[in-house]
Amino acid sequence: MKKLLLLCSTAAAFVPTAAFAQSTGTLETEKEEAIIVTGTRTRSVEGVTIPDTTKAQAVISQELIAKQSPGQTILNTINLVPGVNFTQNDAFGSSGGNIRIRGFDGNRISLTFDGLPLNDTGNYAIFSNQQLDPELIEQVNVNLGVTDVDSPTASAAGGTINYRTILPTRDVSARVTGSLGSFDFRRVFALINTGDINSSGTRAFVSGSVARNDKWKGPGDIYKRQLNARIYQPIGTNGDFVSVSGHLNINRNNFYRNPTLTDLRNVLGSTVVPTTATPEAPLVLGGYDNAQGDLINSIENLANCNRTIPGPGVQNDNGGTGPNGTGANAPAINGSTANNPLNSSSCSNYFNVRVNPSNTGNIRINSRFKLTDALTLTIDPSFQYTLAHGGGSTTLAENSARAKGGLPTSPGVDFNRDGDFLDTIRFFTPNITNTNRFGLTSSLIFDINRENRIRVAYTYDRGRHKQTGEWGFLLPNGDPQNIMSGRDGLPVTDATGFKIQQRDRLSVAALNQIAGQYIGRFFDRALRVEVGVRRPFFSRELQTFCPIEARGSGFAYCTSETNLLYINPTDPVPATGATPYYRPFKADYKFGKLLPNVGFTYNFSDALAGLSVFGSWAKGFSAPRTDNLYRAPIVTLDPEETDAFDLGARFTRRNVQAQLSAWQINYKNRIVSSFNQDLGISLDRNVGRVDSRGIDANFAWQPVKFLSLIGLVSYIDTELKSNVQIGSSTAAALPAGLIFCGAAPTGTATAITCAPTAGKQVTETPKWQFGGRVNLDFNPVELGFQFKRVGSRFATDTNDIKVKGYTTADADLRFALAAIGMKDSFLQLNVTNLFNEYYFGNISTQIRAADNPNFTPAAPRTFIASLNLGF
Repeated sequence: MKKLLLLCSTAAAFVPTAAFAQSTGTLETEKEEAIIVTGTRTRSVEGVTIPDTTKAQAVISQELIAKQSPGQTILNTINLVPGVNFTQNDAFGSSGGNIRIRGFDGNRISLTFDGLPLNDTGNYAIFSNQQLDPELIEQVNVNLGVTDVDSPTASAAGGTINYRTILPTRDVSARVTGSLGSFDFRRVFALINTGDINSSGTRAFVSGSVARNDKWKGPGDIYKRQLNARIYQPIGTNGDFVSVSGHLNINRNNFYRNPTLTDLRNVLGSTVVPTTATPEAPLVLGGYDNAQGDLINSIENLANCNRTIPGPGVQNDNGGTGPNGTGANAPAINGSTANNPLNSSSCSNYFNVRVNPSNTGNIRINSRFKLTDALTLTIDPSFQYTLAHGGGSTTLAENSARAKGGLPTSPGVDFNRDGDFLDTIRFFTPNITNTNRFGLTSSLIFDINRENRIRVAYTYDRGRHKQTGEWGFLLPNGDPQNIMSGRDGLPVTDATGFKIQQRDRLSVAALNQIAGQYIGRFFDRALRVEVGVRRPFFSRELQTFCPIEARGSGFAYCTSETNLLYINPTDPVPATGATPYYRPFKADYKFGKLLPNVGFTYNFSDALAGLSVFGSWAKGFSAPRTDNLYRAPIVTLDPEETDAFDLGARFTRRNVQAQLSAWQINYKNRIVSSFNQDLGISLDRNVGRVDSRGIDANFAWQPVKFLSLIGLVSYIDTELKSNVQIGSSTAAALPAGLIFCGAAPTGTATAITCAPTAGKQVTETPKWQFGGRVNLDFNPVELGFQFKRVGSRFATDTNDIKVKGYTTADADLRFALAAIGMKDSFLQLNVTNLFNEYYFGNISTQIRAADNPNFTPAAPRTFIASLNLGF
C-alpha cells in the first residue's frame, strides 16, 4: 500500500500539482491555484479531495479506488460523488452499465482518459466495461454539470469525468494481484516498474490483467484482457516532460437478458404487474421478495440451440419452417414449437448470439514545454481504434425476394444445401462498428504577472466510422461461425453473389475547437475570476451505400434487388402503399456554437479561514448523432443546448473537506437514447426543452487518526416542458394515452399526435440520493463500509411506470502482511450488495408503458478475495 501511495505522490511531483483536470493544458492552468491554496486545503481525506475551483467538483484518488473491488470500472467508484448515479449489469465492472450526473446520461457526459476523449464520436456513448484497470488510475475528477474550457467534445452538456494514469516510479518495483470470487470470478493483475533507466530519469511501466467470470444469471461468461504501458521522460528540472502511453482492451461478453414489462407481467401475473398504467396512477415495479426475484431472474437467454439437420460444412439448417423444408409446422417439444430448433422463431435468444465482443486500443502522448519564464506550451496527441458489435440474429427464407436479390426469377438460395429452397434460415447479424480516431489537445499559457494568466487552446478530434452488418452463418450448435460474423468469416450471399448485411455506411466526425481563458486574482488574491469561451466547429460527413427505409423503422436495407420504390432524400414520404426507400446518399452537416463560461471563487481569511464561496455559469452544446442524421437525411436538426448555473460554498481544513452547491440547468432540444437489446443498437427520441435544478452536498472528515467518514446527499428536480411527438392519427383512431398536439395537414383527416410528457420528470433520474462511507484503520486491519440510497425513478417519459428506490451496501476488509515480512503486501476481501437486496439497476426507458421498456435486475451479494503482493 505504501508503494502505491508513494507512486501517487511521485506522480503529483512531476505532473503539475493537484491534477484536478483532464488535459495537460488544464492541469498546468490549475497548477498555480493548487500551490496558492495551502496543503491543508488540498489534503485528501480517505482519498477524497474537494478542489478550490469555480465549478462544483470532486476528486477521488488511488487511496480510495484501491479499496473497491479488483477490476471494477472507475465509473462505479464515483457513485460516492453527489449527483452521480451509476448502475451496472454485474458486480465485476466488465458487463457495461449506465451513468447519470444531475439527470444527464452518459451521452452528454465527457469521459476522458489522460485528456483522451472516450465517448463514441458517432452517438457519444460511454462504454463502462472498457475502462483502464483501476490499479493504474492515479485519480478521477468529476465536474458536475459543466465542462473544462478545452474539453475535447461536441456532446458534453452535462459535465465531465476525467481520470489520469499513474506515473512510473523512480525505483524498480512490481505488484501482482490475484483475485477469486463468486460466480467463478478469477482475475490476475501484474505491474512492473523499471525505475530510472538512465541519468535523465527515463522510466516506464508495463502491466496486464486477465479476468473471467460466469454470468450471475443465465448461460454464458464474461472475459476481459487488458495491456497497458507508459514511458515517461522528464526534460530538465522545471517540470517539462514527454510521456507516451498505450492501452489495449479485449472483451468477450455474453449479454444478460433484461426482461421487458411484458416479461415481468408474464412471470409475476397481472395482479403484481397490472395491465393498465397512467401518469395519474403509474404502475409501480420493484420491492420483490426472493421468490418473485427468482422468477424474474429465470427470464434469460437460451443455454442450448442444437440444430438437428446440419448441412455441409458450416452452411447448415439454422432453423427451418419444417423438417427438410417440407413446409410443415415444426413439431412441439415440451409443449411448444418454439422449443424445437427446426422452428425458425427458436433460438433468437440463444446466449451465444447475444454477445458484445470489443477490441479497443489507444496511444496517448502528453507533453509540457516551458518556452520562457512566462510562456508554457502543452501538446497531447492521441490515436484510438475500436472494433465492436452488439450481437443479434435474423431469419431469412431461402426463396425470399432478399435471397433472390437482382435475380427475381431464380428459386433463391439453398443456404443449408439440402436440395430445396423451402427453408427459413437463422443467421448471425450484428451491427459492427470499426473506428479509427485521431486527436490533439494543446494549450499555450501566458503568465502576465502573478495575478493574471491567459490561456489559448486548440482541440482536434477526427473519427472515421465504418459501420457495417455483414451477415454470417451459425454452426450446428447455434454458435456464430465467426465472432465478427461475415466481416471476418464466411459471408452470406444472395443469388447474385451480393453480400447481405444490416447496413453499410461510412461517416467522418470532425471537431476543430478553439478556446480562450483568462484567470485573475484580486483583493490580495482572495478573489479568483475566470472568464472563458470555446467555439467548437463540428462536422459530420455521411455516406450510406444501402437504401434506407423512409417510413417506419428508418433502418438500412442492403440488397441487390432492383424493384424497390426509391425516393430522393428531398422527396415527400408516401404515407401509404409500398415501403419507400431513400436512395444511397451523401450528406454533410456542420454545427457550432459560441460557448462562454464565467466563474469565481472567494476565500475568506482570519476567523473564517478555510471557508470559500464559488459560482459559475456555462453554456453547453451537443451536436446531433450519426443515427439521427441517417434516418432523416435531409432535415434541419438543432443541436442540444444548455445553460448551467452553480453557486456554492466549501469548507476545508486539515481533516475536513466539505461542499454545498445549488444548481440550475436549462435544456433545449434534448434527445433521449434507449438501448434495444433485440436490435443491438440505441434508438433516440426528442423530448424537447427540459429544466432541472437541485442541491448537492458532500463531505470527507477524519475526526481521529483511525476513523474517516464520507457523506453525500443530492436532490434533483426535473421537468419536461414539451409533449413528445409520436406520429399522426384521426380522432376515431387516437390511441389510448395520446393527445393531439398539431393541426391536421391541409387536405387530410389526420392530426399530429403526442405523448403527454409536458410537466413530467426525466426518466431514470431519482429525486433523492444519499450515502456515505466509514473507514476504520487499526493497523494491520482496515475495515470499510459504504452505502448508497437511490430514490424511485420513472421508466417512461409519460411517467406511467415508476421503479422503486433501492439501497446498496458494500464492505471491504484489508489485512496488512508486514508482520510476516511482506511489507508492501496485503489480503483484501470485498463484498458487494452486502444485504442481498433485489432491485432494478439499469432501465432501458421508453416514451410510455405501451412501448415495453426493459429492466435490469441487479447482481446479488458477491464476494471477492484478493492477495496483493508488492515487491
